Amino acid sequence: MSKKIKVLFMHQNFPGQYRSLAPELNKLDEYSVRSLSIKEEGKIKGIPHFFYKIGQGSNVNTHRLAQEFEAKIIRAEAAALKCIEFKKSGYTPDIIIGHPGWGETLLIKDVWPNVKLLTFFEFYYNTVNSDIDFDTTLDDDLMPPSGFPLASKLTARNHTGLMALSQSDAIVSPTKFQADTAPKLFRDRINIIHDGVDTSALKKSEDAFIEITKDGEPDNKIRLTKKDKVLTFVNRNLEPYRGYHILMRALPEITEKHPDAHILIVGGNGTSYGANAPDGTTHKDIYFNKVKKDLKSSNIRFVGRVPYNSLVAMLSVSTAHIYLTYPFVLSWSMLEAMSLEALIIGSKTGPVEELIKHNQNGLLVDFLDHKQLAKTANEVLDNPDDYEVLRKKGRDTIVKNFDLQKICLPKHLQLIQSLV
Repeated sequence: MSKKIKVLFMHQNFPGQYRSLAPELNKLDEYSVRSLSIKEEGKIKGIPHFFYKIGQGSNVNTHRLAQEFEAKIIRAEAAALKCIEFKKSGYTPDIIIGHPGWGETLLIKDVWPNVKLLTFFEFYYNTVNSDIDFDTTLDDDLMPPSGFPLASKLTARNHTGLMALSQSDAIVSPTKFQADTAPKLFRDRINIIHDGVDTSALKKSEDAFIEITKDGEPDNKIRLTKKDKVLTFVNRNLEPYRGYHILMRALPEITEKHPDAHILIVGGNGTSYGANAPDGTTHKDIYFNKVKKDLKSSNIRFVGRVPYNSLVAMLSVSTAHIYLTYPFVLSWSMLEAMSLEALIIGSKTGPVEELIKHNQNGLLVDFLDHKQLAKTANEVLDNPDDYEVLRKKGRDTIVKNFDLQKICLPKHLQLIQSLV
């Protein structure tokens, strides 16, 4: 019997980007898989899951530019100490597959110098012509600090990422846009392989529906189907990085022309990316309060964070799915919406333009132009059937380039096999 290839997944929020790859490897006879995280939660059935404990916190006197590095090196040490326990017990992996964004992989080569390390590259923080200087429409009190204070912080943040890149035997990034943010020195080493979309499960259904609570009354529900006018907007958190403020500015014109349209807004009240809202407020409330007196509809529903099945149902009945983003990491939700044949109205920014070609498989608008967004959304709501070809072409894009089983998992497996 041949020796199994031992794979250790490392991810602070396991499974994260490895939600499909880890179980796929685990079901193959030639692999033996385990996972390591900072959390006890996240275990995938059949995969032994371990977690490490942080032994100390950051020092309050640490220089502000070194605080993030200190936090990551504390995590790196804790993860490495757990791996030393593995080593003492007789376990040495053949390959470690990890997301280095929080520091876990930084000391792994000191534990196992000869183990192959395959890391996930998400984004490199450039200080000009990038996400931080992109949005010129924010109110002064919400603008990030410009010039040296912010640039120096991001330059310091990049250092752990550069360490991870330099230690890696191979690197994976989900999109070309993200890979191209990396310094030129490393770009040739980055393999562009997306996490993958399960297109066999995420496909159009004529019978799709979603039940939405009306007026906050649990027993008062409305049922929406493809026959209704439905605009969807999905963020992990409602914030400027994902264009929430642009959507809010567009809503008065959309509701003026289509007061019967249902606008379903998915997302939490926190901040995932960029600057926090001022204390005591949220980006959600700041921008909604600016326009609510001008809204001509009661069909705008903030549904918070929803179960995945509910999200799929919303996207399945969507007349148009609005996806806006700074030049930053592309969201899974846009690809999933395309797979479900939702029409994308996307921002004309690098990560979206990599997938969406205007009037070919979706529609593009200037991120900063809320009037163009409103005009485009209204045109779709006026004649939704006119965009069926674009919806189908959107799904074709995902099936041909991002299908989980036929494209992405085989590419990941081929890369792993080439390393071990």
